[in-house]
Amino acid sequence: MRNSVSWDCSCIIGFGNHAKSKILPALENVGIKIGGIVSSKDQLMLPGVEIFTNVADAIKFLPTNTLFIISSPPKIHFSQAKELVQAGKDIFIEKPAFISSDDLAEINKLACKSGSLVVEMLMYLENKSVKKIINFLKEEHHQIKAIKMKFFIPSIPEGTFRIESDLGSSLLSDMGCYPLSILKVAGHKLADLNLDLNKKNLNENISFHILGHSKKILIDIKIGISDSYQNSLSIILKNKDNVFCEPFFYGRKGERKYVVTKHDEIDELKIFEEDAFELMFSKNKSYWVQNQKERITQMMNVVKNLERLGQQAQLY
Repeated sequence: MRNSVSWDCSCIIGFGNHAKSKILPALENVGIKIGGIVSSKDQLMLPGVEIFTNVADAIKFLPTNTLFIISSPPKIHFSQAKELVQAGKDIFIEKPAFISSDDLAEINKLACKSGSLVVEMLMYLENKSVKKIINFLKEEHHQIKAIKMKFFIPSIPEGTFRIESDLGSSLLSDMGCYPLSILKVAGHKLADLNLDLNKKNLNENISFHILGHSKKILIDIKIGISDSYQNSLSIILKNKDNVFCEPFFYGRKGERKYVVTKHDEIDELKIFEEDAFELMFSKNKSYWVQNQKERITQMMNVVKNLERLGQQAQLY
């Protein structure tokens, strides 16, 4: 899998475990050179890679046609993205790209002026199983009774930004952007989704239960911390048939379980997925440019609803 884009190189901003284990290998595997890294870690050294302590120096010293990947905590995405877009740079941003609709609106305005590419890295959307689910949601929505999603992790990795002090540091935005994004991509409205506040912090674990309806379909989303890892999407039809996929919000190479139950007969498929980060980086620039308006519109809708849900959770 090789990249067909004409970026001279890339620069990763924020070099935590996620960037080291997922982003850097994916860029290398598709043939995008790592030209620089912006990091506060003084001792960081990588052969052939320039290390910068700030975005301004990276803009100044790296080739003009450099792709910048923002992998820093969400609360500083806006300031970094603004600096890059004002300089006319193309940017990929880790999800959630923005936690303020005003910030996103400003970035969009600047990008339209400078011609910058702005991509939120919802890597799971590259998976064949996810595309299969999206098509089903669009084509069979009149037959669907409920859509249920679960995304739980056993613990929060140490040293991360997830400290639940505000929306930008909360699992509500970090994990909630996944189910909201697929609903929006599949053509659903999010305005009638609300937090079930009785389910927050269930069993002393940080968890959020989002409930509501769209197109007369029950939407049931559970995210947060639990005793075990759970990552699935279920579609229940009016005739009691159902479709189930796991792991769903996932970017690593490997098998996905895709189960269709029809008239009490179970058909279980194994769908092998390539690395979703590599698939995302391998797409050429023209692909992202032509759908930027649609992507930003979807992103804006998700951000506005995350803001609304954050207010319900008193995460300001």
